[in-house]
Amino acid sequence: MEKGLLRSRDSVKRLNISMTLMGWRLPSRDSRFWCLYYIWTMFVILSVFIYVPYALIMTGIKDLRNFSITDLFTFLQAPVNCNAACFKAIIFYSMRKRYSGVQKIMDQMDHRGSGKEERFLIHKDAGWCHLVTTFYQVLYFGFLAIAVVGAMATGKTAFCLYNPLIDKDEGVLNIYIMNLIEGFTLSGMVMTNMILDVYPIVCVIILRTHINLLKLRIEHLRTDLEKSDDQHYSELVECIKDYQLIIRYANLIRPMISGTVSVQLFSTGLLLGLSAASLLFFDTMVERLVSGYYIFLILFQTFPFSYVCEQLITDCNDLTIILFHSKWIGAERRYRTTLRHFMLSIHPPILFTASGIFDICVSTNIKMAKFAFSVVTIVQGMNLVDKPNKNSG
Repeated sequence: MEKGLLRSRDSVKRLNISMTLMGWRLPSRDSRFWCLYYIWTMFVILSVFIYVPYALIMTGIKDLRNFSITDLFTFLQAPVNCNAACFKAIIFYSMRKRYSGVQKIMDQMDHRGSGKEERFLIHKDAGWCHLVTTFYQVLYFGFLAIAVVGAMATGKTAFCLYNPLIDKDEGVLNIYIMNLIEGFTLSGMVMTNMILDVYPIVCVIILRTHINLLKLRIEHLRTDLEKSDDQHYSELVECIKDYQLIIRYANLIRPMISGTVSVQLFSTGLLLGLSAASLLFFDTMVERLVSGYYIFLILFQTFPFSYVCEQLITDCNDLTIILFHSKWIGAERRYRTTLRHFMLSIHPPILFTASGIFDICVSTNIKMAKFAFSVVTIVQGMNLVDKPNKNSG
């Protein structure tokens, strides 16, 4: 790689930094200050993955009877998203060796990118991955900031986390303190969601990059008339090896993506329904703004990755067409036979599925949105909007 150009591995650099902040990349015990990092990891586990679910359960047990309809729909969204994030984190961490293996395969695929055009394509797409990661960081933490500030402005707590040490009814100062504590603890959950929603997008973007590089190599097959038949055949064999490496990459990351994305898809429909239903009950513009932002956020948890998966299928189909239209006419029999077998092997496109049940694509997101409308319809049929008014009368 030329100096200053990004590699495929650099596409996950910001994700790796976020994982380090979350305590997910444990160093060896030979490393300096490894003990401090282990302590930080335990603190993150206790404050984010143990305290937050416990606080939500205790809130449901102690305060559920006192909730207004508005508070109830605000509260119900938190445990759904929190539990989904915890399940995704468990799946990811249990398969973390696959994530490390994928980065090693990235280096192997980059090894073939010897041409200037190929190196710049890798650099460009790695830069896009940086932009995607930054965009999600701003989007997710922007919601957290708006939720906390909005809760302070309306005199409520943002996520209704149980806190036995501070009573929010004792004054405005306590409400501010509780919101700051909730913002700090939930920042870990937001970071978790950001990492687990972005890594599939980044990994598939890099996968598409190397498929596009393979297209360029196939287009150049047998274009240099000065090369011998053995050299042309050797280039074809190298393209086959490139494709096998791409398949290894996809097979290595597929179980991890299948597990985390399936959890997110199953929770998306319910979260969209609860968020859309909550808009029926909010009285203030601030609350509606926060809920609208949250709906936008939920859509971004699954839609971009589904879209990238559809683009991947298109790339695979284009690869088959480009191989068929390559300059194989007039080639020796050995070359044509090998190319025929290569064409048969790349015919099924690379697919990602959610737990092997359904393909991850845009139509799947549309089905989740339809389910959300079903939740809203059920809420409207229960006449919950009118009940607070009746009770107040």
